[in-house]
Amino acid sequence: MNRDAQPQPKTQTSPPCFDTLVVGAGPAGLIAALTATRAGSRVLVLEQRSEAGARLLATGGGHCNFTNTLGTVEFIRRFGVKSRFVTPALRALTSDRLRQFFEELGVPSHSPDGFHVLPADQSARSVRNALLHACRQQHVTFRYHSPVDSLRVSPNKPLELVAAGEIVSANRIILAAGGASYPSLGGGDSGFRLARRAGHAIVPPCPALVPLVTRESWPGTLAGITLPRVSIRLAIPDHAPAGDSETGSLLFTHKGISGPVTLDISGRVARALMTLDTVSILLDLVPDQTEEDWHRQVEHARKNHGAKAVGSILSGLLPAALARVVLNLAPLPPDMRLAQLSRATSQTLIQRIKNLPLAVKGTEGFDKAMVTQGGVTLDEVHSKTLESKLVPGLFFAGEVLDVDGPCGGFNLQWAFSSGYLAACRV
Repeated sequence: MNRDAQPQPKTQTSPPCFDTLVVGAGPAGLIAALTATRAGSRVLVLEQRSEAGARLLATGGGHCNFTNTLGTVEFIRRFGVKSRFVTPALRALTSDRLRQFFEELGVPSHSPDGFHVLPADQSARSVRNALLHACRQQHVTFRYHSPVDSLRVSPNKPLELVAAGEIVSANRIILAAGGASYPSLGGGDSGFRLARRAGHAIVPPCPALVPLVTRESWPGTLAGITLPRVSIRLAIPDHAPAGDSETGSLLFTHKGISGPVTLDISGRVARALMTLDTVSILLDLVPDQTEEDWHRQVEHARKNHGAKAVGSILSGLLPAALARVVLNLAPLPPDMRLAQLSRATSQTLIQRIKNLPLAVKGTEGFDKAMVTQGGVTLDEVHSKTLESKLVPGLFFAGEVLDVDGPCGGFNLQWAFSSGYLAACRV
């Protein structure tokens, strides 16, 4: 018996009674279903879980930071090398239009800090429920507990899916099955497997927007301490271009580091860890001051406050526990007087402040990853429509594609924009 044989469906295929099949009831799938049915398409949504939008409910700690206030050009630029590919979707449904879209569904939004945009009641459930209600008003059909087992492509025939043992067919399929993040909420490789069945290549998935685990134990002694502004630079020339760095807030954890700046660079680190045992990174603890600025400050302090301990001076600039770590790594005794600092010793201390090394040995995995890096390779997808270049009628949306953005509403905006674009030309 062939162990790799696909399970046979319980029923034979029947003539299509739907125009569009949407795989996945996450943010991309829900907006795709609503957009398609508003355009007159008969839509069936297949969802493996018992409810729609399980991961959407968890976004932003349940508050749902679904976009931000950046202008469209700058918003697109933040996707880096993927900017050209995401441009058509992010122009088809901009952040302003997305906010208006939710306003029309009865979900007003606000930006408490002038950047992050959330529903006014700061509830992800409001967003999910509004999308579901709008879909039901448009008579979208939902089938829950319906994992899709396979995708069938035959010349001159409708596309077919086998879901929960039943064959369903349509002329158009939107694959919005998500990525591998949050497996407890339905994340996995099902979307990637279906894309492979259609002949698409998959960039190997890895966790992104995920805390990092360090080889060093000293970050654990600082667990809970946040630095409002730190730069992290990758020190792996073969895997990252020169100047590949991020700046933002950093949080020390029991296992290593987290916080927005860490999350933003974590996908690149995770990708490098697929071939390396450890990845070297450098922390600039005070990125707004150059090494020359530090040399001038230290020299001024040495001349005018020579009797003061180096540790006491550092503790005025950094959290006291971090100052002790920096001195220990220099290494310098905390009671050393400023007057005792030589030029060489000062240089070593400044290097620890501006280039504090850490070796990352892993991430906290897909269980803690907010998004997936990797997925359907973009070369095989038309960016202007998100239709497959290999299989006419097959479209992709959201995290199943090899697109991931930084923290701050970029990934949810991409999910909504891509779902909209994939469905708006039924």
